[in-house]
Amino acid sequence: MNPEVKLLIPAIVSFVNERGRAITKTKLLKLLYLFDIEYVRLYGKLFTGFDWKFYHLGPWTAQFDSLLNELVETGKVVPDYLQAEDYEVALLRTEERVDLDSAIPDTKAAIQLNRILMDWGTRSTGELLDYVYFQTEPMEHGVRNERLDFSLVLRQQLPKYRRTSSETRSGTIARKKREYLARLVRLQLAGQGTATITPAKYDDEFFEAIETMERHDSCI
Repeated sequence: MNPEVKLLIPAIVSFVNERGRAITKTKLLKLLYLFDIEYVRLYGKLFTGFDWKFYHLGPWTAQFDSLLNELVETGKVVPDYLQAEDYEVALLRTEERVDLDSAIPDTKAAIQLNRILMDWGTRSTGELLDYVYFQTEPMEHGVRNERLDFSLVLRQQLPKYRRTSSETRSGTIARKKREYLARLVRLQLAGQGTATITPAKYDDEFFEAIETMERHDSCI
């Protein structure tokens, strides 16, 4: 597991809280999964280093609970327990604002994380689960209770530079080159023996400037 995940989790919780939305363990886990997918697109590897598998509500990892418990124990993340009819849910928050840049110094990765959180951090958990479950490559091809295969994620590739070819036919280009070279030769011949060179005129200021530069150079 990447130890930097300990910085990332409070940053995600803080980001969602600042926008007036609650975040549960389930939503937090799925946001981490989406970031791992985008990190794979960029660099071909997981950011979290989690061992993801296809579980009841989609992508899940056994490493998450112990990590979150550690963050709760150290006060990095605070759970506020909400009692529903027949179950209890913990809404996560941070005591202080945590900047995303401090957790993800890599610019390209930070841009992708910010996009994910802007798109999904403020939506309902149900919407997020639907997207994760049915529209991400590892889950689309996943097998229940088996490890998720992130090699199925399409990599982000920079377009290769290709010089655009001219629509002019090669014969026309060759003819234009011959005409240009012939014209250049005629101009060179026409200028031979006829051009006069005007001698440069140097005044007193020019020679004084030269003398000053020479004195300066001799002192260096």
